Amino acid sequence: MRTATPSRLMTMSRTDKESRLKDFIGEAMTASRTPLAHGVSLTLFVRSPDSPVARALHSAWSEGRVEAAHIRIVICDTNMEDATAPSLLDMTDADVRVLADPSFGPAHEQLVVGPAHVWIGDCLRRDPTKRDAFELYHPGDASIGVFAAASFEKLWSRGRPLKLPRLSPEIIAAQSDDPAALPLPLPRH
Repeated sequence: MRTATPSRLMTMSRTDKESRLKDFIGEAMTASRTPLAHGVSLTLFVRSPDSPVARALHSAWSEGRVEAAHIRIVICDTNMEDATAPSLLDMTDADVRVLADPSFGPAHEQLVVGPAHVWIGDCLRRDPTKRDAFELYHPGDASIGVFAAASFEKLWSRGRPLKLPRLSPEIIAAQSDDPAALPLPLPRH
């Protein structure tokens, strides 16, 4: 029996990894769109907002590369080195759940775009500020996509919803340093 071509195994610096992941997201979004598709499913299981894949997804979202995608994120730790930096927690159209269970430390981060584009990366135990050591790309592999989607659904069911406040346009426009002068955020739907 002949096996399929092996997936690409790579090591690279953090900035290279973020750029490559952003390109992978864009290419996968393009490949996943068909005339019959109403939206592309995008799922992410990640250690923290400081993770390279989390930064890449936020960057792709900011640039409009993931428009019309149904985005679901399971995050293990919401703490960030720089709380003022933009992060995936700012993505207003994403559903986010927190899975604060230390038994998932040996798990690997996972990104699935559409039914067949999967990235698997660094272990949740690793320090995201250090050089990244592992990633696997599976572009256009529906069989891997099935397993990755099933894995994500199990993680999703164990996570708890994260309620993030949505800012009203008045808050954004005001850009005031005095929180008392700002209107209250709109409730999340």
